Amino acid sequence: MAVTDASVSRRGEAAGAGLSDPTGSRWVRIGHSWNLDARVAGIAATQQALAVPEPKLLMVFASFRYNLPELLAGLGEVAGDVPVIGCSTAGEIGPGPIAGSGVVVVCLGGDFSITTSCASGLRTQPRGVGEAVASGLLPLPPARYRFVLMLTDALAGDQQEMIRGAYGLLGATVPILGGGAGDNMRMETSYQIYNGQIMQNAVIAAAVGTNSPVGLSIRHGWHRQGEAMVVTSSSGSRVYTLDDHPALDLYLRRHDAPPGVDADPAAFAAFAITRPLAVARRGDVAVRHVLGADPVRRTLSCAGGVPNGATVWLATGDVASTIAAADAACADATRQLLEIPTLALLVFDCAGRRAVLGDAGVVAERQVMCHRAGAAPLAGFYTYGEIARTRGVHAFHNQTIVALALS
Repeated sequence: MAVTDASVSRRGEAAGAGLSDPTGSRWVRIGHSWNLDARVAGIAATQQALAVPEPKLLMVFASFRYNLPELLAGLGEVAGDVPVIGCSTAGEIGPGPIAGSGVVVVCLGGDFSITTSCASGLRTQPRGVGEAVASGLLPLPPARYRFVLMLTDALAGDQQEMIRGAYGLLGATVPILGGGAGDNMRMETSYQIYNGQIMQNAVIAAAVGTNSPVGLSIRHGWHRQGEAMVVTSSSGSRVYTLDDHPALDLYLRRHDAPPGVDADPAAFAAFAITRPLAVARRGDVAVRHVLGADPVRRTLSCAGGVPNGATVWLATGDVASTIAAADAACADATRQLLEIPTLALLVFDCAGRRAVLGDAGVVAERQVMCHRAGAAPLAGFYTYGEIARTRGVHAFHNQTIVALALS
């Protein structure tokens, strides 16, 4: 039967949790450190995570506040030649404290097949980067169940085009999931991690093969509000006009925004983070975070493509709907395991949803995640955009939660 273990460091600044599958052939273990010293935190979290037989992959989710070279130096002291992928975040999810900043390290051990890849140049060649990172994963692991985990610089380039490029080589039957790296809500830059390298403008990926089922689910908790609008002019992620009116003017008017909010980038970002757009195309609806505004050209900039001719609505949500979406995603992902015990639950939760929740809501959301995980460890991070596709044309999402259940 499965074996669970948990531990806390002597100094009380690191924690670990892990579980094996019923046969004892696969392990997932989570290390979490919130030590202020980057090197010490990297060592502690990695030591906790590596307490498994046959470690095959380390996934690192690190606070942007850390000196990343120092953190990776500490990680490298104990990781050896185990492949490492990771990124900076807008908040971490692990067995340690819910509040505060730290580093979470996830280790897959035992009967997993792993290949890893990276590619840079997202800002200018998103589709080519998707093709390049997918090419580096081929041939895919020879296993009954396979998925590709991607960690991307969501502030650089058209993420939907990047994913299209990857799907062109991997095929639409291979699930791709993951999230955009963060910088603690500065919305300026982010870092991607690949085997000790610190990258930007890049995508990091791992193909994972296993002979036991996996579950993948997507939810957002937002509702369409008011009358629909048509995107009458757009290019990529920039929206010029809605219903033939300047997009920024209509957005502000429909939200009854305070005067002058569009003239202050920080004030507009704070206003927009809880006021996304719902975008419909070919019967599929995706949520798009409004990243910024051009007060001169009166345009909106979104975190993801908004096609010309698409139908859009203002979107509204609250704490209750946001928590309900997390509960539904985690429940659905674990349900797909066909009654096989959950080995681990990984979540990629949008930083915009965290802004809606507030501190008390984040605690309540974590409680429902842990309830759905049961005895299995829970890990993940708060993202700048989420990657997942179970149906339809959209694979890059905003203000959404993606849950992956392993067995």
